Amino acid sequence: MNKDNTKAPCSILEDKQLKLFDFFEEFSEYESYGEKLSNGCLNSDDNLIRLTKHGNFYFKYKYAFCPDCYSSNVVKNGNYVRKLYFLNVGEQKCIIQKYKCKKCGKIFYTDIKSIVDENCNITKPVIEYINEIYSVSGNSIYKIQYMLKRFFNVDISHQSIESCIISDENDDISVNESYSGYYLFDSLWTKINGVWNYFLVLFDVKLNSVVSMDLVESEDIGTIYKFLDDSLRNQPKICIVSDLKDEYHPAIEKVGVRHQFCMFHTKQKINRNIREDKKRNNYSDEELEYLNYCKQLVFDVLDANDLESAKKGRDYLISIQNNLPKVIFNLLWFFIIPYFKTITFHLENSNVPTTSNKIENFFQKVFPKHIKKTLRTFEGARTRFSLKTKYWVQRNFRGIHHQSY
Repeated sequence: MNKDNTKAPCSILEDKQLKLFDFFEEFSEYESYGEKLSNGCLNSDDNLIRLTKHGNFYFKYKYAFCPDCYSSNVVKNGNYVRKLYFLNVGEQKCIIQKYKCKKCGKIFYTDIKSIVDENCNITKPVIEYINEIYSVSGNSIYKIQYMLKRFFNVDISHQSIESCIISDENDDISVNESYSGYYLFDSLWTKINGVWNYFLVLFDVKLNSVVSMDLVESEDIGTIYKFLDDSLRNQPKICIVSDLKDEYHPAIEKVGVRHQFCMFHTKQKINRNIREDKKRNNYSDEELEYLNYCKQLVFDVLDANDLESAKKGRDYLISIQNNLPKVIFNLLWFFIIPYFKTITFHLENSNVPTTSNKIENFFQKVFPKHIKKTLRTFEGARTRFSLKTKYWVQRNFRGIHHQSY
């Protein structure tokens, strides 16, 4: 008897490459890394099994036990349905298995908190992507919404994206537990609903890392002191470099740290005072020439190569004080002499930076003007700054355990 081979029609074949766990639930735990990644379930708990039934995701326990009496004598007892958003999959109907303990009668559900937070329908990989793309590029909410829809098939509202960003509660931006003792300090203003607020930032100049930051409503001495004292607790305290704001110097001295004025801001103050004095007075050409000469004598003190040269320049200015122009005289006795140690501490210790340029550049990268003027809520501003700061620190940290994306 002849045997004829009958081929199955191609129309019954599907595009999907079937896996063993598509036929046997017991093998679903061996789902590949690529499958988990593509379905947005990479972070799922080891005891959580994900299956696909009739086009829907089905979650159940690999080993079910009662959360009250810890008995493994449990049986399936129905299920409930949730709609969740997965990366690369989009909106997906999910069936969550319900169980009943035969020993104590407790009814409980499969715990999927490793994938999605409670009372949230956006899975953690989606939220992580939103926070990462915002911290890296600072894109607007609508651009992030477009990218999610275009590249990851996730179609959620811009309000949901906003909620994902401001719900980030991890304010720990530090990647190191011990610091060098050489710091920069400054504040960054921002308007929240038309009200001035300030980001206080302490920066380790040697590690190129942010030590701590805080968003405050006032920039007074007490607020700054509390911030610095909390940030430097149990840390080396050698020097803090900052600009010349009146509130900074007494707060830094109260913490017990040597203070170094930023040389750029120091020269900027001297030039500004002289420029304003020239506007008020009609100097002759000879008087202007002598004024510029005296200004150069002040700058020679600031640009001295060693402490002795700076002292000699200061003493020389004192010796000719009666012949100094009034603006130079006032700078000498109300600024140079009272703050001489604060201006020249970098000559005593070569590790002390002379400017606060690094923290200024950090502010420009993390929070440019077009961002800091559009904020509406206190917590939203704090979280946005924290997200972008964490990414910047990971990219620029100079410690041993360098991390990068």
